[in-house]
Amino acid sequence: MAATRKALRWCVFSIFSLMIIVPVAVCGSEPVSPSDSTGDAIDSQSHRPLANWYSIQVGAFPELSMAEREVSRLRDKGTDPFYQYEDTGGKGMWYRVYVGRYPTQEEAQQTAETLVQQRFVKAYLLRKMLAEKNIAYAVGPQDTGSISADHKREAKRPAAPRQESEHALTATGVVQAGLPPALPTPPGQVASGNESERVDRPQSGSTAVRLTLMDAIRYSLEGNREISVAAYDPKQAQAQIEGEESVYDTLLFADSTFRRDPNLDASLTDIVTEDDGRARAGIRKPLKTGGTLSTYLETRYADLNNAVFPRTYNHIVSPTVELQQPLLNNIGSKKEQTAIKIANYRANISAADFRRKVIDVTTSVATVYWKLFLFKELIDINRVNLDMAEEVHRRESERYARGLSQQLDVARARSNAQVRRSTLLRSQEEYKLATDRLKLLLNWQEFTIDSDAVVIPVEIPQTTTIDPDETDAIETALSNRPEIIKAQQELMIRDVDQKLAAHQRLPTLDAFGRYSVSGYGSEHDDAWSDVSVNDDDIWEVGIQFEWAFGNRAAKSQFRRKSLGRLQANAQLKRVKDEVKLDVKQVLHRLATARGEIEANRSAKEAAGKVVEGEFTRFDIGQTSNEELLRAQDLLAMTSRSFARAVADYNTTIQELTRAQGVLPDGITIEEANR
Repeated sequence: MAATRKALRWCVFSIFSLMIIVPVAVCGSEPVSPSDSTGDAIDSQSHRPLANWYSIQVGAFPELSMAEREVSRLRDKGTDPFYQYEDTGGKGMWYRVYVGRYPTQEEAQQTAETLVQQRFVKAYLLRKMLAEKNIAYAVGPQDTGSISADHKREAKRPAAPRQESEHALTATGVVQAGLPPALPTPPGQVASGNESERVDRPQSGSTAVRLTLMDAIRYSLEGNREISVAAYDPKQAQAQIEGEESVYDTLLFADSTFRRDPNLDASLTDIVTEDDGRARAGIRKPLKTGGTLSTYLETRYADLNNAVFPRTYNHIVSPTVELQQPLLNNIGSKKEQTAIKIANYRANISAADFRRKVIDVTTSVATVYWKLFLFKELIDINRVNLDMAEEVHRRESERYARGLSQQLDVARARSNAQVRRSTLLRSQEEYKLATDRLKLLLNWQEFTIDSDAVVIPVEIPQTTTIDPDETDAIETALSNRPEIIKAQQELMIRDVDQKLAAHQRLPTLDAFGRYSVSGYGSEHDDAWSDVSVNDDDIWEVGIQFEWAFGNRAAKSQFRRKSLGRLQANAQLKRVKDEVKLDVKQVLHRLATARGEIEANRSAKEAAGKVVEGEFTRFDIGQTSNEELLRAQDLLAMTSRSFARAVADYNTTIQELTRAQGVLPDGITIEEANR
């Protein structure tokens, strides 16, 4: 009996341990080292186990889930990775990630350099592995940047056997009492021994899409319809600038008229009619001084019908230069220059609006992504919690069959298991809904909300604390927030509008001048031959003045524009205050989430120890399963709280990026506007 109890105790502790270690980012079986069943490396030619072999260390992680994610990432690259749980000396037991098993150091070195060239890894450390003693030795100075100096001190330390620790961590650091190594169960399936009680999982034909956060953001920017629509606004604004600048384009003009009128002065006995024709063709150039310069060729034809004495000159040819220039109102082309400036400011506003839309989309994607991460983590936690309840129910049923327990204890365990099953089902449904929300944001053609594809978030959550400086964060926000840029541009628009309105209070005073070199003749060719500078040339100069008594319209316009500028200035100050408050609130949430991570991590560890203690008491019959189930629920609750704290922390980091008006690293406006 004692031996049986001891064996059962070890089994339950073992099952308890690894089922908590369900990695967040990996759905499927646990990574295994690329070796034969004995764990030895195999010679590719002799197919015999290698006594001594070499491998490439590419990382070391304190948490199992982090090592499994790295192994999964490297496996997706087509490499042959594995990990080992080894003693690092001062830092204790860590998970070292290796790539490949090679009979010679040269082969390992060559492969390592290829991995770096292909950017699969940033640094590596060659290690000589002694299969008989399971010892890893560093064999060269290949360690660089990401392999820290601490790893150098790990050389020549014996590696622990490849096994899970009695207390292991999930990706969010959930500490659980030791239970047995078991394969992680994909989302949608309860890890239970009872097949009839399994929850439906995605069909075997469905596609599992593994996404990092950056991948999700990039795909959402490519397929997002709101981004596609908003991308046209900056382009239209640029077209508007070109339209306003076209006011200075050179114009080609031409006109022609012909008429016949009675000429009573020449009518002596009969009515004399006069034919008069005129044609002009030339170019006109608007000037940035506000005036226009024109040069054109003008020809005239005149003749009398039924006249006693015919005309000597019937044709006039006049090459002409003409200049018009305002001297007060609109001198310097104030109206046109103001319109161009306003068009540029509007383009900046349009670009700021587009930038804000991109930032909003990236923030929305990140929020949904980390919610998906959270729900995946909750599925793992709730599944393990259910498995623990079912194990208690199984053991309680066995004890009841032997007369060592009561029916009440069996019913309590069964009821608790069903409640946990319901909780698991709810978390799985939340995971599906979050997946659908992410699908809508991604908007892939073959990855729609109607598809049965499963999204697997593989981004490693950040749990290391960051403490951004509030002053620097606010300064960054004041320089980059699209709302502030938009308000600043609106103020500049009001400013140039006010200046134009002040200028337009001036009276109109325009100067005019024209000079024509003339040629006269009875025929058109004769007139062309006579063209020259002489006393018969045509010229004209003049001025035009205009001013309204009281000038009330211009004064009213100026007052309205002045008030608009004051309003825009007040709006800018208000937006700056709101941005400062937004940044401070995000920093406060970041500090709160940082504190919650630490608090919940400690609570989890304590709850794990409580579960161990209660299990021991339950195992030796000192207490009923009520206290054990309560301790398990406490552990699940603290694990959920820790997972939420981690998700909130990473979401808030993205919120800080939004609050500062910057895009995530690696994302550019040009990339979103393609």
